[in-house]
Amino acid sequence: MKVLSRAYLCLAYYFSVSVFLLVSFGINIACFILRLLPGSAGLKQPLRATLQFLFRRWAWFMGFIRVLKLTTPDKTRRKERDGEIWIMNHPSLLDGSYLLKFITNGTCIYKEAIGSNPLYGSTAKLAQYIPNVGGADMVRQACESLRRGEDLVIFPEGTRSTQVDLSRFKPGFALIAKRSGAPINLMWMNSPKDFMTREAQFWKVPRLTAEVDISQIAKINPAEYSSPKILFAEVVGRYQMKGQPCG
Repeated sequence: MKVLSRAYLCLAYYFSVSVFLLVSFGINIACFILRLLPGSAGLKQPLRATLQFLFRRWAWFMGFIRVLKLTTPDKTRRKERDGEIWIMNHPSLLDGSYLLKFITNGTCIYKEAIGSNPLYGSTAKLAQYIPNVGGADMVRQACESLRRGEDLVIFPEGTRSTQVDLSRFKPGFALIAKRSGAPINLMWMNSPKDFMTREAQFWKVPRLTAEVDISQIAKINPAEYSSPKILFAEVVGRYQMKGQPCG
């Protein structure tokens, strides 16, 4: 029975990854075409709602076939103004989809390398996510987004790391929080080291069922800190207390 169960999980894993990649590719193709049409800027909200729907359905499907057991907070409510900042450690390739699964009307800061790709950057651009370029322009766009009631997703490490490399934490989120007054939700993700991480070989089947758990460490009011530097140090300290390697 163990051999049959393992064989099933291997097939289910490869099938689920194939579905994820094909659907992602299809969405990017569609967004690439839609961006060429007049009035495409009005597709921001429908696209964000569609992405959340797909992320939620994908998570359900992965649980149904026993590849992934994902635990996240309840879905947030849509805001008319004054969004919040959500930051989290970043061990896995799928972390953005995990967060946007439960954060309604979330926007995120994405890598310049993604945006410069004419195909794979199309979804991020059509959804009007924020590129991590421009310094002051990025901070301004992020603050404007928060004032519109959009929740901002940031991975302070900027890249995947199962060890929570605090030396990689970038202070931009603290500056955005102080300028906008938006509270910061400190999130923590426990994830297996062999499931969609930088260290894992993509073709190699991980231990299944993979258990991923996202929980909140704290919610911080930036008004309680006199400067972005002190706020940044507080957040780093919270993660330092929490920060055991994932998996």
